[in-house]
Amino acid sequence: MIADHVTGLAPRGELERLLDSLLGGRSPQAVAVTICDVIGLKGVNERDGFLAGDAVLRTAADALRQAAPGADLLARLGGDELIAVFTGPAAADAARHAAATLAAWTAPPLRAAATIAAVAEPPGMLIDRLYAIMRES
Repeated sequence: MIADHVTGLAPRGELERLLDSLLGGRSPQAVAVTICDVIGLKGVNERDGFLAGDAVLRTAADALRQAAPGADLLARLGGDELIAVFTGPAAADAARHAAATLAAWTAPPLRAAATIAAVAEPPGMLIDRLYAIMRES
């Protein structure tokens, strides 16, 4: 797997492949995810430069790794959104725990939310829903 060059997390393509394998088949699996948004990244990039912004993203990725050690996949969804994907019987609890851990983390400020994908939801719709959750929170 080629990792995202800034965060070291899986790139969005790996996320899409995993979600497609979990949700797109004849026997879709329940999936729980935690998504976090790095608040203020644009301001850091504009004020301090992109290298400073990259450092903030790396710090946020490290926070996600610590908050979601049992995740099936950690990925960079977009510019400032990071995601942890959980499967199995304890997936929902693990996603909620990771979101709560990230919500309590303050440097850099992160916003986190947990959601559970409907088992028949196409991966693209799940990703769109994740973006909507972040916009609403």
